Amino acid sequence: MDTLTYPRLIKRVRAVLIDSLLVPLSVFGTLLIGNAVGVSSGVGKAMLLLAPIFILEPGLVALTGGTVGHHLQRIRVATLDGKGNLNIFAATFRFVVKFLLGWLSFIVVLTTTKHQAVHDLLARSVVIHKDITGLPTFEVLHERHVEIPAYAYPPAWRRVLIILGYAIAATISLVIATAILFTEECLAGSACTTADKLWEIALSISWLLGLGWIAVRGWSGLLYGCRRRSREIAA
Repeated sequence: MDTLTYPRLIKRVRAVLIDSLLVPLSVFGTLLIGNAVGVSSGVGKAMLLLAPIFILEPGLVALTGGTVGHHLQRIRVATLDGKGNLNIFAATFRFVVKFLLGWLSFIVVLTTTKHQAVHDLLARSVVIHKDITGLPTFEVLHERHVEIPAYAYPPAWRRVLIILGYAIAATISLVIATAILFTEECLAGSACTTADKLWEIALSISWLLGLGWIAVRGWSGLLYGCRRRSREIAA
């Protein structure tokens, strides 16, 4: 098997942005058509709402190896060996996890061996290039080596859960800090002072950097709750 090559995070972000525009437009279109043909029942409207989402996300991933955004970016979603597409159940599970976690799911792309997001880790999938012909060298990423042989690491699922736990704690801390530092008028949505806006920028940057630090430390086995152990001690 040829060595798998993985796209940079920016390509995956572009794919998500494309899909985040296309899917709502498709949903809106199907609802308009439903109204035009007289669909009025709750079940009928629910089907019109869910059908384009299911077709454009897990449906296309299972049938073609990627969403419209993936194909436009010349990348694809594949099984771990890079040879086949996910089955419909794995593709649906992957989409649900991605939808629930949002952008938080992509943080661990910067730390995982196969450049996987949380939804890829749990669905046992990878995102790879369709063809690297003509791509600049910096666009072609290979499997990274993040685990040191001298250490035994917790299983991937445990590290993911601990990272998510720390991320939730960091988000709660952000909310608390916002409530303490912002003026009552700003919190009420009426008017924010210059100081409020500066605090917003500072807290947002700190939160994003904190999430990155948590992802790197957690996947490297350096967070409490999922620490790596020396193989000598483990033995």
